[in-house]
Amino acid sequence: MELSNFIYGILPSKKREELKNKKNVKVINEFLRERKKLQTAKEDDLAHLKQLRKNRSIDTGTYHRLKQVMILTHEQKRIDLIQSITKKCVRSGKSVNGFNSQPSEDDQRL
Repeated sequence: MELSNFIYGILPSKKREELKNKKNVKVINEFLRERKKLQTAKEDDLAHLKQLRKNRSIDTGTYHRLKQVMILTHEQKRIDLIQSITKKCVRSGKSVNGFNSQPSEDDQRL
């Protein structure tokens, strides 16, 4: 048993929920800060690629390939961030499913 789970277990339920909510708010704020950093880095990378293309340092084909690789890399970083933040969230007795673990509404209709 983890120490945090032990501490939450001995506190009254109202205080326990209050502490869990505060921790989750901190985690969410951390996620938003990190997400903003990732978005800024993505925009900066795109601007740099556009500048290289404008200066004719790279050709159009290379530009499109590098842009695609950069977008995929930033998408993977975003997914990694979501997974790391999900692990930090305090669970309230229920198991937390990953964002891809449940079928989408479209899949359920089929």
